[in-house]
Formats: sequence, C-alpha cells, structure tokens
Amino acid sequence: MKIIFNVALLCGILLSAGCYKKDQQPLEQATFETVCTDKYAPFYDERKYSRFHHVAFTGYLATPKSVMVSNTMSVYVYGKPNREGEKILASFRVGSRDNHVERLKSGYKESDMKIKSDTGAILGDGSKVTIEGDVSPGAIPGKPMDKPCLVSVDKVVAAN
Repeated sequence: MKIIFNVALLCGILLSAGCYKKDQQPLEQATFETVCTDKYAPFYDERKYSRFHHVAFTGYLATPKSVMVSNTMSVYVYGKPNREGEKILASFRVGSRDNHVERLKSGYKESDMKIKSDTGAILGDGSKVTIEGDVSPGAIPGKPMDKPCLVSVDKVVAAN
C-alpha cells in the first residue's frame, strides 16, 4: 500500500511539473526606436537564468519578400507606413487562432498575409499594430544588441 501511495505521489508531482508555465517579465512600454537598443538586451536574473524583456510597441506590418515557414513565421514591422524607416522582425506562431499568422502559399502577394489579432480582427500588409512580446536579439546577455532584433509575438492588436 505504501508503494502505491508513493508512486501516486510521484506521478502527481511529475504531472504538476509538466503543467508549469514560464514566468513572464512585466510588460514594458517601449517605442519603436528603443526596442532594439541595449536597454532591452537580454539579462541574467538572480538564479543566473537568461531573461528577455517583455515589451509593447507600435509599428506597421509588412509582408516579407521571401519567407521560411515552420510553426513560426517572421514578419517585418516598420516604424513608419509604406515600409519607411527601420524595421524589426516579429516572429508569429502559424495557425488560425488569435495572435497567429496564416500560412502563406507559394507565389503569394503582399495582400495575402493575414494575421488574426487578439480581438479576432484580420490584419494585413500596412496595418498599424501594437505588438506585445519578448525581445530576442540572439545576443548573449551583457553583450551589445544585434540588428535587426527579433520580437517573439504574444499579442497583436490594431492600433489607432
């Protein structure tokens, strides 16, 4: 009986560990110009784990000229309309759920890109958006930021 209890207890502990959700950094309001600066570079926390800043910023979506799609797809976000100014890569999960990008077919046009926002609205090329996500520049914590940086998108909404 004691062995059965210990096995059940161990299974419960393992199952609860499998349901663990990563703790997220607090949301930091950023501007398009500051997202890819050293201010939002990765850092180590007190446990020596690598951490990324969770930011929100506004920009304009642009369909990439070429794309590699797996379970994620990178989309350009520009600081100004009509692909003007600097750009940031935004990594979206591929799918039909909120905050996901629809898979592009071979021979796609700019108008084919469809991103479902957090509110269910369909966003496309040229849409002004506010993006929330983790800045993942691929840099080593404590080292200078690389350009362009990548933001792993958690939430996207149409901006005014």
